[in-house]
Amino acid sequence: METTNPPWLLVSHGKQYSKQIFYSVFDKRFHTRRVPDLRDKWVLASTYGWLATMDRDTADCCLWNPASMEKIDLPFLFRPFTYKRCFLSKPPNEPGCHVLFISLDFSRRAFCQVGDEEFVLQSSQNGDISLCAVVSFQGKIYGLADPDYRIVTVHFVGKTLELRPIFTEDGGQPLHICRPSRPWMSYYDNYLIESPCGELLAVHKMFHNNYDFRVFRVDTNRKECIELENIDNQAIFLSFMGTSFCCSSTGGIKSNSIYYTIPKSRNLHIYDLDDRSTTFLLPCHSVKRAQTSTHWIEHRSFTKM
Repeated sequence: METTNPPWLLVSHGKQYSKQIFYSVFDKRFHTRRVPDLRDKWVLASTYGWLATMDRDTADCCLWNPASMEKIDLPFLFRPFTYKRCFLSKPPNEPGCHVLFISLDFSRRAFCQVGDEEFVLQSSQNGDISLCAVVSFQGKIYGLADPDYRIVTVHFVGKTLELRPIFTEDGGQPLHICRPSRPWMSYYDNYLIESPCGELLAVHKMFHNNYDFRVFRVDTNRKECIELENIDNQAIFLSFMGTSFCCSSTGGIKSNSIYYTIPKSRNLHIYDLDDRSTTFLLPCHSVKRAQTSTHWIEHRSFTKM
């Protein structure tokens, strides 16, 4: 998601995730809070300042806005901890908002309209398209789909979620980002983000012994994807769970870099797109590794708490 202000890193830790640390990459300071609404919750940061929270005991699911303290109940979602992304088509307190959850392995999708009594579940079978990432961009909803990393438009049609491919200008091939020629990858992930200058970016993260990244500009008008050598004075913020951000690299933020977190790690990793090197930063020494959950959240979300 595009943002003019850098996001904060939310770190939930301690017994039942009862403690929260909010870390500012802008001034490299952290603030400690106890947020009852996040205690013992499975959290997915979403868009428009909202979080999806799922109770670890009851699996009760809701959308929560920490700035306004507004809460919107969602239908029962079976095994909510198996989902890694929550997409909102618009602010959920506006009419007609759709909520979409994407599973950890991208094989399942659960969606509903706010106010519905149940989620619609979709599964990808062998050979089917799996939806990896979703973003709202210039009035449309775009997705990145596997197995060929194609760019699609996403449409909520009644009780159906339709993924419609975008074809190249000559109409011959579906628009897609180039698959990295690394068959030995043991892990990969994909993200779609709007940059501060209004461009749609696709980020491919891959792992084998260490993490590597590729960034593409998706031109939806010319229907082409171009790999970028650098992102100039911008920084990208990725987490294993939840939403992603891109902002201008002002203050203490390193330009042409990708800030990312990995599961059960206390460190914040900073990947330099210039030399492909990675440095580490420890936001808070008091956090123990074993029970840690990290998410990038909008700066405005917790500033009033």
